[in-house]
Amino acid sequence: MLYVYIIIISIIIGLLRNGKLSSLSQISLKRIELIVLACLIQAGLIFLGSKKVKFVLDYSYYMLIFSYIVLLLAVWYNKKLEGIKIIALGIAFNFIVIVVNGGHMPVLLSSLYKAGLNDFALILKEGTYVTHTLITEKTLFKFLADVIPLSPPFPDPSVVSVGDFLMFYGVFSLIQNAMVKKELNPEDRSQNSEDKELNPEA
Repeated sequence: MLYVYIIIISIIIGLLRNGKLSSLSQISLKRIELIVLACLIQAGLIFLGSKKVKFVLDYSYYMLIFSYIVLLLAVWYNKKLEGIKIIALGIAFNFIVIVVNGGHMPVLLSSLYKAGLNDFALILKEGTYVTHTLITEKTLFKFLADVIPLSPPFPDPSVVSVGDFLMFYGVFSLIQNAMVKKELNPEDRSQNSEDKELNPEA
């Protein structure tokens, strides 16, 4: 849900900058099925993990890692899009902190309270949540963990990481480039330049 707000805010800012909503059609994402697959895996882990499905509990580490590999693969296919490198860096940061902490994204307890997520804090205290865990003294790379609270009146209170912020900015940059600059894919720009050289009267 958080990304929906980021997209909406990005579009509103683009319109305020005299950008065109129709220009978003220039965003030609490749291998969208990989992005969908990664999202489905992570959503499935959360849902089935809450139902205590044994297979998910036993293999959540590998499934979560696999979902991030799929995401990074999707990024590679779209590497020429504006903003995608920032998104890739954000995914990589999250991937690193999850891998070194046993397949869980560490979350700062005090940040959960600041964001008003008391119920989620109680769930993490049980230690059975498949994708997240509380930060402890043994947590590695704490600075990459979910430590930044997005508190009310933010419409979707949450606790996010540095990697998340990089991905937010990457999405914002992607949309701004599409709506305002109308220059999105360097490959397409190069092709257009070649076409003009071949057809100078066009």
